Amino acid sequence: MLRSRACHLANAYRVPQTPILILTRRLQTQPSKTTPAKTPLPPSNNAPKPQVKLNPGPIKPPKTLPATPPPAVAASRTPPPTVQTVDRVSLKNLKETTAKDIADAESHGILTPPPEGAGWAKSTLHKAIQIAKFYYRGVKLVYTRGKMARGIKKRVAAGDAPLERWEHRMMKIQDGDEKKLVPFVFIAIILEEIIPLIAIWYPEMLPSTCILPSQRDRIQQGFTDAALAIPATWGPALGSLTRAADTGEIPLDALTDAKLIRAIGSLMHLPGLALTARRRVRKHLSFIQADDAFLAKEDLRNLSPQELLEALRERGIITTGLTAKEQVQQLSWWLKSVDENDTIARRIYLVALQGSR
Repeated sequence: MLRSRACHLANAYRVPQTPILILTRRLQTQPSKTTPAKTPLPPSNNAPKPQVKLNPGPIKPPKTLPATPPPAVAASRTPPPTVQTVDRVSLKNLKETTAKDIADAESHGILTPPPEGAGWAKSTLHKAIQIAKFYYRGVKLVYTRGKMARGIKKRVAAGDAPLERWEHRMMKIQDGDEKKLVPFVFIAIILEEIIPLIAIWYPEMLPSTCILPSQRDRIQQGFTDAALAIPATWGPALGSLTRAADTGEIPLDALTDAKLIRAIGSLMHLPGLALTARRRVRKHLSFIQADDAFLAKEDLRNLSPQELLEALRERGIITTGLTAKEQVQQLSWWLKSVDENDTIARRIYLVALQGSR
């Protein structure tokens, strides 16, 4: 009996083996909380990717430029583009360029197109005759306009109606055309074929009445590109001039570098050689001084878009990217910065200020 009771107590206090086995298996299969130091970590998703070289590399988009630059610093807000040179219109594609100029003039009704079905010989002869007629009308217009200019001078000298701005500007253009007329007529009679070359490489030799519309646009674009490139090439030199001018004036006679004077002329769209740059700048700014007096009496908002652009370009003010309202503000700033008693030294300072930034 005692033996059976002892067996009963032993069975009552016996620890079951199954939970111990399960706990032991769990402890053996549970991962360790500490990672060994020698175990490499998995690569992160934010790890830098290998750099791929692209040839040519992608072009970074330019930053957005301010829409309204303050006066006298508009030139600094526009990066200077590549200057248009004669390499863009070489002898190889001169024929194609001339053909496009003639076709554009025909589309505007300036030249009469050849009859339909005309062969190559007849079409070429027809175009040559039309070009000759165009030059003849241009030369004749210079003579006719000369009579008008002389009549205006007599009227003003007699004390009649005062000179108007459009008359003042017309007489300036007429004066330049009369000086170009004799060389142009000589070239047109002897070697008419090289006139397209002159229009591309030496446009300042042509009278304003003998230039086709597309040629005029190309000439103007060349002047604009040259003006836009001045701040990058001559900006430091022009900046030194303006900083040294305590009185706000830069006398033309104080400038000794002919190339620098030519750069100032390029800002005002004045083509020509460096040797004659001083005379061109002096004559042009004398004209601008008189033109400023006319503009000071007018409402600038009444100027046509073309008149406004011409006025800004003639004063060395960059017009690229400016709205009509901003163009009026720029011209108004110029007129407020000068007066009738100012000499051209003040205007040289303002032009240099435009090209120095």
